[in-house]
Amino acid sequence: MPPTFQIRHRRPTSLVITGLLLCCTFLLYTSTSAQERVIPKQQAPTEGLHFSKTILLAGNGPERYLMEVLAEAFEQKNPSISVDFFWHPNAKPIRTLELGEADIAVTGEEVSSFRSIMIARDGIAVLTNFSNPVKNVTSNQLAEIFSGKLRYWSQVYEEAPQTKIVLVNRSANQNIKQGLENELNISKKIPRSAYRAETEKEAITKVSGNLEAITFVSITPALRAKEDGVAINLLFIDTIEPEVQTVLDKRYPLQRPVMLISKKQPSAEVLAFEEFVLSAQGQRLIKKGQYYHLSDR
Repeated sequence: MPPTFQIRHRRPTSLVITGLLLCCTFLLYTSTSAQERVIPKQQAPTEGLHFSKTILLAGNGPERYLMEVLAEAFEQKNPSISVDFFWHPNAKPIRTLELGEADIAVTGEEVSSFRSIMIARDGIAVLTNFSNPVKNVTSNQLAEIFSGKLRYWSQVYEEAPQTKIVLVNRSANQNIKQGLENELNISKKIPRSAYRAETEKEAITKVSGNLEAITFVSITPALRAKEDGVAINLLFIDTIEPEVQTVLDKRYPLQRPVMLISKKQPSAEVLAFEEFVLSAQGQRLIKKGQYYHLSDR
C-alpha cells in the first residue's frame, strides 16, 4: 500500500480547552437574566489565559529524527507553542511554504527568495564493498564516477578489477543527493540507469552485497554500520578520512548544510524556534539527532 501524506500532531494544545471554556461561559451568560450578566473584571473569562500557537514543519529528507529531537525539547521549554510535522518522501517543502501551508521548510540548501538559516551540518560518506581494493579517491574522480564518465573500477585504480562500476543513487527528493551533486558540481548528471535506493539502509545493504557497487549516505549511519561489522568501506576523499573529527573541523570535503527556510518576516514563534535551535542547548541536541553542530557556536 503506498504511503500517504500526513500531518502529525505531536500533542493537543490548550486552544481546544480554551475554546470549550469560552463556549460554556457564553451559554451560561445567555441563559441568565440581565442583572446576572455583570461579570466582575477580575473574573473575566479570558483573563490570564495563554492561547497556544502551532509551528508546522515541512520536509522530505532524513532530517526528520533530528527535527523531532529539537521539537520535543523546544516544546518543553515553550509549553504554549506546539510543533507539528508534514513529512513525506514526495513532499515539496518549499512549495508548501510558498502556499502558506507550512511555517518552516527543512532543506539541504539555501533558498534566496526566503529566509535561510543553517542549523547543522552533515558529512556525506561514499561507500564501497569491503572487498573492493579502492580505498581513496579524489573529488574529481568521484565526480567522474557519479556522472558516468568513469565506468570501470580499473580506471579509478590500476590494481582494481576490470569490472563495471555499479552506481547506487539516492531518491531525487533526498537532501543528501542535492548535497553530493552540489559539492561535486554534477547537478542532474547521475545517469538514469543508476539503481536508486530510497533509504540509507537500502543503500548500505546494496553495497555490502555487491563488489562493484558504490553509493553515498549520511556519515553517522555509515560509521555505525561499519562498527557493527557490515562489509563496507568508507572511502577517503582527497586523502581525508571520513570521521567525526574531520567533519567537525571541516577538513572532510563532502559536507552539506541542514537549513531552516521560512518567510522573510517570520512569526514570533518561528523566530523563537530558530533561536532555540541555534542556542547552546539546541546545538548540543544536534549530536543526539545524528548530525554535526555548528563549530562556531
